[in-house]
This record gives sequence, structure tokens and C-alpha cells, in this order.
Amino acid sequence: MAPVRPHGGPRHHADFIKRFTEQEAQRRDARRKVPLTATQRAARREKLRQIRFLKPADADCTQINISGMLRKWKRYCDSAELGPWLKAIRKADRATAMDFLDHLCENYKITSWGTSWEYFRQYKQLYARKAGRYMDLNDSKEVQKWHDAVLIPKYDLQAPKLLDKQVGDWNDLLVLQTFNIAYDTRCYLFLACTGCRPAEIVDNEKKKPKDGSWEELYGPKAIHPHDRNKTMRHELAQFDSEYVAAQVGACEDDAEDELSDEDARLIEEMLSAETSGRGRPKALCYEDILLMVVRHPVTGEDVLAMAVKFIHHKGADNKPKPTIFFFTLTRRLMFCLITVIISIAIDDKAFDAPSLTSVRRVFGVKNTGPVTCTPLRWKKEWLKRPVFRRFNGPDLSEDEALQYPKLRDDMGRQSLDAGEEKPMQPKDWRRGAANEANGKAPDAVRDQMMRHDPKWATFNSAYINAKVKFHLQNAVLHEPHEDALIEMLTHISVTRDPRAGRDIVPDEVWREMPPDPEIVELERRREMLKGGQYRIQGRDNEQEIRDLTKEINNKKAQREYRADYFYNRPTWDIERQARGEEEEEEEEYDEPAIDLLIPERAQLAEILCKQPEGLSHEDLIRLRIQAAELWVALCGKRETARCRRIRRRARPEVSVKEETPASDPFPLLMQKTQCPRCIGDEMLPYEIRTFPFCRPAVMNDHFDREHLGGMKENERRNLIFCDHPKCKEEGMKLKNLDHFRAHVMSVHGVELRRSDRVKSFPKPSRRVVPVFS
Repeated sequence: MAPVRPHGGPRHHADFIKRFTEQEAQRRDARRKVPLTATQRAARREKLRQIRFLKPADADCTQINISGMLRKWKRYCDSAELGPWLKAIRKADRATAMDFLDHLCENYKITSWGTSWEYFRQYKQLYARKAGRYMDLNDSKEVQKWHDAVLIPKYDLQAPKLLDKQVGDWNDLLVLQTFNIAYDTRCYLFLACTGCRPAEIVDNEKKKPKDGSWEELYGPKAIHPHDRNKTMRHELAQFDSEYVAAQVGACEDDAEDELSDEDARLIEEMLSAETSGRGRPKALCYEDILLMVVRHPVTGEDVLAMAVKFIHHKGADNKPKPTIFFFTLTRRLMFCLITVIISIAIDDKAFDAPSLTSVRRVFGVKNTGPVTCTPLRWKKEWLKRPVFRRFNGPDLSEDEALQYPKLRDDMGRQSLDAGEEKPMQPKDWRRGAANEANGKAPDAVRDQMMRHDPKWATFNSAYINAKVKFHLQNAVLHEPHEDALIEMLTHISVTRDPRAGRDIVPDEVWREMPPDPEIVELERRREMLKGGQYRIQGRDNEQEIRDLTKEINNKKAQREYRADYFYNRPTWDIERQARGEEEEEEEEYDEPAIDLLIPERAQLAEILCKQPEGLSHEDLIRLRIQAAELWVALCGKRETARCRRIRRRARPEVSVKEETPASDPFPLLMQKTQCPRCIGDEMLPYEIRTFPFCRPAVMNDHFDREHLGGMKENERRNLIFCDHPKCKEEGMKLKNLDHFRAHVMSVHGVELRRSDRVKSFPKPSRRVVPVFS
């Protein structure tokens, strides 16, 4: 009997032979290394003997933390008049460390002794790298006694775990997802359904300080070939050991003939303090996701499933803890991650199979023959690209991951708008997932999902819900348990008030609020430092201005009306009931209508937020495909901050809005305050394309900030066009930017600033809000 071979064909065999040949050639090239001779190894050993202290291979985040501590150390040296910071840290002793720790607690906003002790650990790292030796263990213990006995009571430092930690559940997820789809923009399903840290989904890399501290510690190490003296001095500067410096002259002549420049380069690479990158962003990439069609073992139907692999714990390269989570199709479309990933992949054109160009085709894939699993592969160029990406101005980046501060700030803002008492953070979902798994899964599986080391009992010490999810009272009294009530009381949604949006403060309250003298003084100092200039990047006092801005925002946040509202609202309601005014004054809460400018988003919100119950399997598939197709269409749209301003305006011309597009939606003669570039952007809704700014100067600021940089790039490539729909139909090509300005003025009636009057703006801010990124 002839053996059964997998289905293939001559074309597939030829492709396999070609790939195999290329891989073998690459493998041979990688193995082709010339071994060192005995003389070279002797020279290497001699050189390594000269080095008394090797700098640890710090991770990127550690480098940035130590650089921040260097900035604090410089300020301390200036205030204490210790002279140059490098000499001061090399001469630092136990008393200096104690005084420096007191300086940190006095001048920085430190409320927890965990933070102050972490600062001391960073100081020890800085000391070791610049003094060429570790801090004495006895001195470190004495500093700890000083910290615990003196600094903690002096500055009233709290324990790190004293404050209550919020725990989210599926009710909170439903509220936030509903608000997200119907009223705002972002997706949090990965965080809630896996309990992963945000650094495993988005980019949480710290930014390098701009004051040169990082460059002083970890700056570029240029090797000068054919210059042995410079190479040796470079390595001495790299390791920065005063013990090695005394031996340079003695060993330089002996090693001249035995150690070549190539050997010095190899030692430089071997002892480099920088970590090697992983060749991809530190975020969730396509190669971490396996989408597949599997045959259900019970029903025998072909269904979609997904596996997501998280490798690097906390986003760090030195803590690999591979964990794979599996996802299936959910009956509630709002919570279906597979549908979302398919929509993003279709928009990115990431599927390797050329035929998978639509959602309907992806859902139509079936298993053939005896195969029970058919993986849907990604294109090779998309494997190392992040799934959730950031916007650079108006364009979606192809290889830059969404940033954690954007995710954190949007989540906090949306949760407040949805009526939560306190802003929600990504860790709330991680705690919620851990507590849902606790008891329902074995402890070993729970720790595996959370990437915890079981011997440290991390869940019980840091993640377990402080509110006990068990009706102990009725268990003792042998009465029926109120499980549903206890479940509600143990999560943050119990205090939610949908009437309390983020901006619940009436205008008259702000008008009657007396100005804070401290805030007024800080703002006056900031304006004096800025000198009437808008841009501060690159200035000598940039850091001081940013510190003042941060302090002003912190003080303004303390004047928040929200905490006062949540504290006093129950008393107001009780007193209103006691006076018998409840029926007269209490108005029934009406859920806000879904008012969205983008039609696809409005349709998607209606489907997801008002999904009917009891749908049949066929109806659910049709609705799922329709929702995914709307997701794909929505990925090609853009929503800016102007959408919210348009929705808030109660303009009388709204009724005319439907008639205007029918007659002439884009007249050739524009208003003076309309943007000549936005009017031709088909990714924007009609209201945004024709949005009139308040003044021509504001429109010019918008044009210079959002469009001018891209147009300068197009000018270099001789690709200047007018984006007005009527000019676009004619294919009108212009010579340069000045020609574009003249055309816009003469034909469309919009005056743009001349090139010599253009304002200088920093890198475009994230004003464009992605519908889904």
C-alpha cells in the first residue's frame, strides 16, 4: 500500500527547497567564526587582570533609573557645596549617604518608605558604577537603621501597602467597554482577560533624561581603529576605575605587539554594559499571537480560537516566563478579543494567505481532510510589529507600539467619565483577574497565569482582594449566603455614580472659587521663566519649567470637587428624602444617547451595546461578521479632539447640516478659518473636514503643527498637491510650498502664514485620537 503523503504539489516543494537552501546558507555564515590563538588569549587574560571592577550589565530601565538618581545627586552636591559630583561620590561615606537620603525626603514628594528606600538602592547602584566598588555592607545596614528610626517618623512615611487597592471585575469591564465603544476610544480586554502587566501589551519603556545624565553614565563608546592609546583610554573611561588608571603606562607597551585592534574591539563588545535588544518592540507583536481554526471535540464544528504568548515578564529581557493564554469566541460581542484581532489584522493586511482580505473569508476558513487545526499565518514582515500602535501626528505608525502613559491616562479619564469614584488603573484588572482565578483554579495554575514565583506567595501578599469575598456572618449563623450581594460589595463598581462625570463641577462653582495664592505664585514664576515663549524644549531652564508645571497640576488636582461630591452626596440624598423632596426634585436618570459623528462607529456601538439576548448560532455569526466589518472600516477613520467640541456645541445650524452636503458639500471657496489639508482627508468625518476654527491664527497653528512637517517632506520629493476634493479630482500638482500657499489663497480664500513667519512647534502632540490602535 502506497504511503499517504500530505497534500502539496510541485510548487510547494519548490518553495520548500528554496527556503531550505537560504536557511542553510545563513546558518553556515553564522557558524563561521575564527577561534583565538594562544597568544591572543594570553593577551586577553593580561588585559582582564588590569580591570578591578566590571560594571554590571544594566537593563535599559535600570540605566534610566540610575541616570535620574545622578540628577538628584548633582542637585545635592550643589546645595551642600560638595564640589564636582564625580569627586564627591568617590569620596562619599556612610554619613554622606545618610544626609543625602534626608535631602531626598525633604525636597521630593515622598509619602511611602518603600519609595525612599528604593531611592537609596538606586544611590548604591550609582555609587558602585562611579566609585568602582560596592558600598560597605556594614555602612548599608547603618543607613537602614537611620532610615527606619529617624527618617520614617520625621517625614511621616507610610507603609507601601497601607492604601486600599482597587480590584476590577466583569461589571467594571462592562461599564468601561460600553463607555469606550459608545462615547470614547480604547480597548482593555487583554488586560482584563489575562491579568498581564501593561508592559507585556504596550510600550512601557522609560524615557532617557534630557539633561545629559544618561550620556555621562552610558554614552556612546566610540572605538578608534589603528589608535591603540585611544582604545585603552576609552576602555578605562568605560569602566571608570581609578585603580586601573595607575597601571595604564606599565601595561601599554607590553600589550602593544600582542593585542590587535580587532581583539580590543572584541573585548569591548564582551564587556559592554549595554544589553542587546530583542529585535522587536517591547510590546505585544503579531508573532506572539496564533490565530487558528480548530475542530470542536464535542460539536465537531470548525471554530476560531486564539493563543497569545507572553514571554518577557514585566517587559524585561532578563526575566523570561513564557505563558500562553487561549481565547475562544464569546457570545457577548463586546468582549470578543478574537473578533477585534481579526479586524486589526484585516486592516493591516497582515495575513499571509493572499485570499484572506475580508472578515467574511476569515470566518469562512474550514479544516480539510483529517486535519483538526488550521493556523492562520502572518506575513513575515508583520511578525515583529506591534498589534497596538501609536499615532505620529495624523498617521498610524507601523513599528512604534502604543505608549503606556496614553493607555493609563485614557483609562483614568474614561473611568471618571463613566462615573467611578476613583480613576481606574491597569493594575486594577490584573488584581481582578488574579482574584477571579483564585479558588477556581489550582494555586499553581493561578501563579503560572500571574507569572508569580510560588515560594514568595506574591498573590497572598500583594494581589488578594482586601475585601473578603465570603459571607462569613451567615456561615456562622447557618443562614443562606448572599453571594451576589457580597460579590457586588467587594469590587469598585459598588460606588459608581453614572451622573458623576469627570467634569461634574458647575461653572458657577469655579467662578466663585477664590484663587489659590500658591498656585498664582507658581504660575507667575513659570511665566517669568518662559519669558513669553511657547516652546521650552532645549532651553537652559527647561527642567525647572517642567517641574513648576507638574507642581501646579498637582496643586490644582487637590482642589478637586469630585471627592467632595462623593463624600456628601449620600447625606444630600438622605436629607432630601427626610424633607419629602425626593419626588419633586429627584429626576430619573436617563442614559445618554449615543451621539457619534463617524457613522461606522455609531453602528458598531448600537450592535455591541444593544446586542439582543437569545440569538441563534447563525444569527450570532452574522452579527459577529457585521461587527468585525465595522471594526475594519473604523480602523480607516480618524477622530480628533474637535469631534468632542462639535458634539458639545448646540449650534442652530445643525439642522442644516443634512442639506449642506447634498447641495455642495465642499465648496471651492472655503471659510478663512478652515484647514485646507483636513478638508481632503477622507479618513475624517464630514464635520471635522469642514470644521471652522475660532480664528485664522488658531487654524494656522493647527496647520503648522499637524501638516507642515509632512508637506516639507513631500516638497523634497516634488509631491505637492492640493487636497481639496475638487482640486484632487483634477490632479492639480504644485511646485513647492509657496506655490501651495498662493494657490490656497487665490482659489480657496484661505491665507496661510509665510515661511518666514511659521511658528516653531515641538514634535506633534497626540491630538489625534485613534478609534482603535
